[in-house]
Amino acid sequence: MMKVIYVLLFCLSICTSALAAENLSKPGVMDEEQILTSESLSKYDTVIVKDFTTNEAEYVNLDDEEKKIVEEIKPTIVRNLTESMVKNLKKEGKFAKVFANKSAGGNAIIVKGKIVRFNGGNGAAKFFLGFMAPKGGKTNIAISGQLMDAKSQKVLATFNDVRSGGEGGSLGRIRGVMPIQGTDEGEVIAEFITKLAK
Repeated sequence: MMKVIYVLLFCLSICTSALAAENLSKPGVMDEEQILTSESLSKYDTVIVKDFTTNEAEYVNLDDEEKKIVEEIKPTIVRNLTESMVKNLKKEGKFAKVFANKSAGGNAIIVKGKIVRFNGGNGAAKFFLGFMAPKGGKTNIAISGQLMDAKSQKVLATFNDVRSGGEGGSLGRIRGVMPIQGTDEGEVIAEFITKLAK
């Protein structure tokens, strides 16, 4: 009987060790999340947020005039995303230092990514049905990003998300809604990072 108990305890310890080595669970705040580390991000003391790039972004459901507006507001969208991420990470207090666009070194996580799509929305969703329309039909921005270990350059997590506004995409709306979506996206990315640091 004692041998059976020892065998069961041995098996249990192996199973526990195997589970402990698995990757962290997905926080569930982004459309797509891939966690590539088994260690909590709480082991890092610094987060460096890099401005997301826009040079390869796709324009969807935007006429020429709307494209010009998006070109004008791109810097504001990127700045809002970065500032929101930094502000919300600092507010959560999980990391001793949080910086925007500093050189990375030491025990740090680098957050970097790109805005992959500016979508003006389509049809009635653009003007009338904003809150009821599917996400893809609303005015929105889509991002793709990753968290990296500053020393090893190892990717710790990747994410993709679409942030849509509650209402339309007329010319004035694009100018007003997309920068707010940048701010909102920064908050969601900060939440994603914070949940991985628990």
